[in-house]
Amino acid sequence: MTNQNEPLALFSSEPKQHKPQSARDTTLAPWLVLIVDDDESVHQLSTLVLRSYQFEQRALKLLHAYSKSEALTILQDSPDIALVLLDVIMETNEAGLECAQEIRQTLCNEAVRIVLRTGQPGSIPEHELMLKYDINDYKTKTELTKERLYTVITASLRSYEHLVKLANMAEKLASFNEELEECVAIRTNELEQRNAALLIAQQKIDAQQQVLVQQEKLASVGQLAAGIAHEINNPLSAISSNNEFISEHFDKLNGAWSQLRLATQEHQELTALVRDIEGQFDLLWIETESQDLVNETKQGLTRIAHIVKDLNVFTNSSQQVTSGNYIGEVLNTVLGELNIELSASFRMHIECDDAFNAAPDLLSQALSCIVKNALESQCSMNHRVEIFAKRKERCLEVAITDRGCGISAESIHQIFDPFYTSKPIGSATGLGLTIANSIVKSHNGTIHVDSKVDFGSTFTLTFPFW
Repeated sequence: MTNQNEPLALFSSEPKQHKPQSARDTTLAPWLVLIVDDDESVHQLSTLVLRSYQFEQRALKLLHAYSKSEALTILQDSPDIALVLLDVIMETNEAGLECAQEIRQTLCNEAVRIVLRTGQPGSIPEHELMLKYDINDYKTKTELTKERLYTVITASLRSYEHLVKLANMAEKLASFNEELEECVAIRTNELEQRNAALLIAQQKIDAQQQVLVQQEKLASVGQLAAGIAHEINNPLSAISSNNEFISEHFDKLNGAWSQLRLATQEHQELTALVRDIEGQFDLLWIETESQDLVNETKQGLTRIAHIVKDLNVFTNSSQQVTSGNYIGEVLNTVLGELNIELSASFRMHIECDDAFNAAPDLLSQALSCIVKNALESQCSMNHRVEIFAKRKERCLEVAITDRGCGISAESIHQIFDPFYTSKPIGSATGLGLTIANSIVKSHNGTIHVDSKVDFGSTFTLTFPFW
């Protein structure tokens, strides 16, 4: 359905002529553009006006369709069409909109650019049409002069060209990734073999030297953590104070403005002036959103404070390595700090009464973090946690097992990364397992994790008897 004046209005002004096609341009493949309209005169005028158009030294090849079904057939046969100039009202009032929807959803063609043209604007706002139907532009035929048509086509072809380039790059990147994975697998195998040899060599190092090195490590980490905490706490305190000041004065400002708004209600001129000022400076938005912004800032500052607090574990004055430590005493300390009582759902088995060297407060911190995670992984009424400590050859082995939700294979390699957490944002700092891993390694120990989703996890800690 078209208006009899539309063909004349379609190209109502004459722009500057584009440069003529050169001899070498003919060697480049043309851009495929599909014109979908039930008015033959629109096809004829489009062919006439676009015959000299070029972009990136490539001309246009126009394809023509007069209905929704014909357009979909052409698009299915020619998936490399760059642009569709699509009439809205054809065999039905929404044939063009339905066609655009089927191009994206049925044909799954995300690259082709779709520009709607209509002689009778509908009741749906243009912005809603752009969102609902995944089109790239919407023009009325009365405003689509020749110059504007050239502009629309140029923008659409440039966008299509970028999408095609990105698709090609993604394909090449996938190929490179496959080759890289093969190289990484080979290199990883070599590194595993070398690590096994290094581990055997490490076990032969003198025991007393291990203790001295350990003490130096703890002192260095403690000094670093103390410096970080000091440098962060000073600006953190200032920012927190400033945030409280801003919050208080935002409240005062919003209250004063509300009183001003009420005071001017009986004066039309002043009321209009207040509204103009509110619109010019977005005062209504500031009034409604300022407190939320201040609260978000406060939450961020609280999170930073928690991170600094977690780092303070390394600055504990009682981190000195001592001899005569027993794993049973350390674990009882952990249970006491977490207020845990032994029961059918929480069991502990100690089969090792050998003393070993450790920094007991730091070791309690590491074990406490892992036990706490085991308790929080509960996903059923039959949730259980078991701790089993025993001597295995020349090492102390502590296994903490839960029957919780487990860890996916995709995430298990990330659990010791700083700030990684599967808990809701803001509920945890993501440093617990990072610190635990660091403490265990500082004791020349290791952590091994076995986990299966919906079946639970086992953290196995191994410490050498120095």
